Amino acid sequence: MKYSTSLMAAALLLQASQQTCAFSPAASIIIPQKTSPSLARDSTIEAIKSSLQATTSHNSNSDNTKEASNDNNADGRNYISALPDRRNIIQKTVASILLANVLSMTSIPSTADAVDLTLLDTQAKKFKKVPAFAIVDGKTGIPFMILRNTGSATAFFFTSLDGANAVLADAKRDAAERDEDTQAVWANARISAITMEFALKLAKGRPKAMAQNGTKFDTVYDLVPSLQALSDGQRMDKTGLYNEQGRVPLFYMDEFETGPDPEVVAASGGMDKTNRIPVFFEKKDLLEQWTKKYDPDRSGKVPEPQVKVMDLVDTFSTMVGGMSMSSIDARVAKNLYPIASLESRKQAVECEKARADGVPAYKLGQMNAVGGK
Repeated sequence: MKYSTSLMAAALLLQASQQTCAFSPAASIIIPQKTSPSLARDSTIEAIKSSLQATTSHNSNSDNTKEASNDNNADGRNYISALPDRRNIIQKTVASILLANVLSMTSIPSTADAVDLTLLDTQAKKFKKVPAFAIVDGKTGIPFMILRNTGSATAFFFTSLDGANAVLADAKRDAAERDEDTQAVWANARISAITMEFALKLAKGRPKAMAQNGTKFDTVYDLVPSLQALSDGQRMDKTGLYNEQGRVPLFYMDEFETGPDPEVVAASGGMDKTNRIPVFFEKKDLLEQWTKKYDPDRSGKVPEPQVKVMDLVDTFSTMVGGMSMSSIDARVAKNLYPIASLESRKQAVECEKARADGVPAYKLGQMNAVGGK
């Protein structure tokens, strides 16, 4: 069933508000033989019991809440222009991480995609063990977003903690040289860990978010890969795809497979036992795991298969039926098994431990707006 964009956004907002996610880091990631049902993991620390909870903030006073529509876009633009001291604090640092122009939003729609919610939920769950990192207020869980003159706000989810920390550090250094109000906005900023499942749902749903003045704005959620992953993707793909904003390379090998998804096997009554294809957010992780499985002695006698790359955004759109990209291998999109690095999962756990009691990891429906053109 297809949903209208408004219902889609509302439904995704409700789903996301109920979503929980926890991270269990492991001592190693072991890629089993094709007959194995899943990737085996040896846990080194107890799984975090208090899961990441994203809660939706509701405003009961409709008089104080304005929708960013054609009728009040002028109000939104006036509000944006009132943020001169905060302008460019995030965007200039994100640009350095992306190595691309992150300010061009003209090709990205501001309404939710109409997709099958059941299919979306099923496919997004494949990313539930992959962490993502966001910049939020540590006391409220409200995310920081760049508010543009177009009347839309952009939030960023980082695949690496280092990338998120670099942006936050630069933003705080910049804020320290500005007025007290700007310094106060960034005083409690910290990095929060969520799941990539949650991030992908938001990217599809794009629920509106309320700024500090009570006005609601359309939102865009962009994913930011690590510098190394982006560099590897650019070297492998010469089309310029990974010079575009929001592109995240996924690395895989056609010959590198693992066992079937137990849930798929169960749902098919044992009829579908198709092997999954591990996809990695870092090329080096793919090569390391391939070596562990096929050349554990590092003899170099086993020929290394060709490493391939595909974009996360296009892949996920293919998975949920939104589009079929010629650059996306349909077999991989159907059977992919996303694998986050051990390091990123451990970092997500540490972020979760540092989160204050009672504070959501990512509060939906609100934002700390900072200026941006």
